[in-house]
Amino acid sequence: MKPPYTDDQWQRIDALGCMVDERLQTLNVGLTMGGEPTFISADDFESAQWRIEALGEDKRRLAGELLKRLETRFARGGGLLHYGQGKWYPGEVLPRWALGCYWRSDGVPIWRNPIWQADDGKNYGHTLEQAEQFTQAFIQRLAVNPDGILPAYEPGTATLAGFAVPLLPVLRDDQLCWSTCRWTFSDAADGERLWLIAGESPIGYRLPLEAIAPSDVLADEAIAPLDSIFRTSHPAPPTSPDNSIRVALGVEVRQGTIHVFLPPLSSAGSYVDLIAAIEDTAAATTTPVRIEGYTPPGNMGVVGFQITPDPGVIEVNIHPAESWGELVAIHRMLYEEARQCRLCTEKYGIDGRRFSTGGGAHITIGGKTTAESPVLRRPDLLRSLLTYWQHHPGLSYLFSGQFVGPTSQSPRVDEARHESLYELELAFQALQPEKEVAPPLVDRLLRNLLIDVTGNTHRAEFCIDKLFPVDNLRMQLGLLEFRAISMPPHEHLRSLQLLLIRALVAWFWEYPYSHDLIRWGTTLHDRFLLPHYIAADLQTVVTDLHQAGFPFEFEWFLPFLEFRFPQYGKIIVEMGGGAFLSLELRQAIEIWNVLGEEVTRSGTARYVDSSMERIQVTLRGAIGHSPNPHSQLSRYGVMCNHRPVPLHSTGVVGEYVGAVRFRARQLGTLAHPAFEPHAPLVFEIVDQQQNQAIAACTYHVNHPGGAVYESLPATEQAAVSRMQERFIPQPPAPLKTPLAPLQICPEYPLTLDLRRN
Repeated sequence: MKPPYTDDQWQRIDALGCMVDERLQTLNVGLTMGGEPTFISADDFESAQWRIEALGEDKRRLAGELLKRLETRFARGGGLLHYGQGKWYPGEVLPRWALGCYWRSDGVPIWRNPIWQADDGKNYGHTLEQAEQFTQAFIQRLAVNPDGILPAYEPGTATLAGFAVPLLPVLRDDQLCWSTCRWTFSDAADGERLWLIAGESPIGYRLPLEAIAPSDVLADEAIAPLDSIFRTSHPAPPTSPDNSIRVALGVEVRQGTIHVFLPPLSSAGSYVDLIAAIEDTAAATTTPVRIEGYTPPGNMGVVGFQITPDPGVIEVNIHPAESWGELVAIHRMLYEEARQCRLCTEKYGIDGRRFSTGGGAHITIGGKTTAESPVLRRPDLLRSLLTYWQHHPGLSYLFSGQFVGPTSQSPRVDEARHESLYELELAFQALQPEKEVAPPLVDRLLRNLLIDVTGNTHRAEFCIDKLFPVDNLRMQLGLLEFRAISMPPHEHLRSLQLLLIRALVAWFWEYPYSHDLIRWGTTLHDRFLLPHYIAADLQTVVTDLHQAGFPFEFEWFLPFLEFRFPQYGKIIVEMGGGAFLSLELRQAIEIWNVLGEEVTRSGTARYVDSSMERIQVTLRGAIGHSPNPHSQLSRYGVMCNHRPVPLHSTGVVGEYVGAVRFRARQLGTLAHPAFEPHAPLVFEIVDQQQNQAIAACTYHVNHPGGAVYESLPATEQAAVSRMQERFIPQPPAPLKTPLAPLQICPEYPLTLDLRRN
């Protein structure tokens, strides 16, 4: 995509970013920002891995390439490449992969020589004998008792799978060192042998921890600070009592490469020290290894990013940035390196419409540490953000993807659950400005309100899963996640999204936004699914920010509006005397709800009803139109399939807007199956005083000649061609007499639903 802004526009955006930074620093907010941009293949829009499936060989290969490129840009060659496991979803055989890169914020490299990090996908011909030699050399370097090495066997076959070493950092004379112990197993016939749990995961995830014989003493992990010196030797501690250490490092061979599994550790200093010992051992034995297992603990001087698979996309969980300049640089490098890997940020539908990647591009805010998180230091900031978003639905829908609404992955707090606002107001009573609220209480106040219709805390527009969950210590990161954001096609657009949130945080930090919540009712989906009202709402946001001292410009958001709501077509009628009458059709948002459960061959499924679409209809130049939007005395009107469209004044003289909902396609499973598709749609501009149509056009959902598009458009030119051929201006046909009466639905007065009689 070409840059969405001129050089002059971008300079003004950048200057505003610096201005917001100054305000945040003056106010001592301590804001950091991260996110999860998503990418798809630029060369393959068809295969399942780039449409619906999470995993795929090509996806894994490109993710590995992107990992190495980003390590060079962000860690500058001193980063640790980590090949771990990600989320494990129901129905999937194994957890998904997660590729990570980690480096120290002080610039000291974690991994000093990249030749000892095994190349992704390379078979080195390593054997179990070499793995055992590596383990013994590693134990010697840590100066721990070699009796702690446990050969690990596969159940059933009794074949040797690798080696496990119980390890825990301890302090001896204020120096970090490592201790090990022997394991015995109380429920096994052979109490000395380590039998793994059956499976295909790394051996570190398959340790029979519950079978370890009870111990009277459990060793405590020492919390070690980061040390700038890489030690080549460690002081020798005494061996810990049997079964007192319940975590272990693992060494095994897979695909001809030695893999080293890192146990969970609580301090970054211990993790980095262990990595240094592994690298020293790899160098001494001339054995490149691959690191897997647990990642470094967060917010302790080690930063990093992860690349993970999601249905149809690759997701990059970028590291947090403290300043505007750092945010811009991170996203510039990310987008650049993704393009070098033949990854892109947008795709085309079968009908030629442009869409984002299909994955989320969530934004997170927090602080350098959990305790420094602005959202925990000032919980009223969370109240302000929630309230402002609830007041401005345009913020929820402008940046979102195709799927919005109560059963989407980022529903607004006021969608579907009618009592939510009342309950939220009760919670807000405890989130008052200048009132201290303990982090656990913030979690308990909101965790049962910021949810979707099923009670899922992760699938909400404002997600606090990583803020301070009282039942998950590892997720107490002080992060607030904005989920109703899809992937923008250019890095400058992403930067503007980040700047908008930064400015709102600065504003609300100084002047909390404590207002009553709005009961939108059905107006929410009648009005704010139309691009006109989203744009008008955004204009109000820009005005608010101006008054708060942040000179945003509405024109900066026009690329978002054009990308999200493309124009289908436009017809213009010359009325004489230099006057023109025009009709514009533009994509609007349609709610695609999840349907009820159905039994399928593979089990129980819940389908999404994507059979409906919505079009915004805009009539301009209708000077003779009555001020009463419901009046049949209006001179000019618009008919869709011979039914009048309810048109409402936009406040601009002669400009009126309305919407049409229609069934675009027939699906095997959908709501209201009795309704056949309404497409193609015939629109007519009518002069109701003269009882005649003066212009017409037809909008086709599919190819107008009945041909079937066999594949997705591979180029922008092909996509544009499909868009253009589906909109056909045509001579008006004689009107039916009399005209059908205008019917206004009280719940949805802006919308003509072709399903209703």
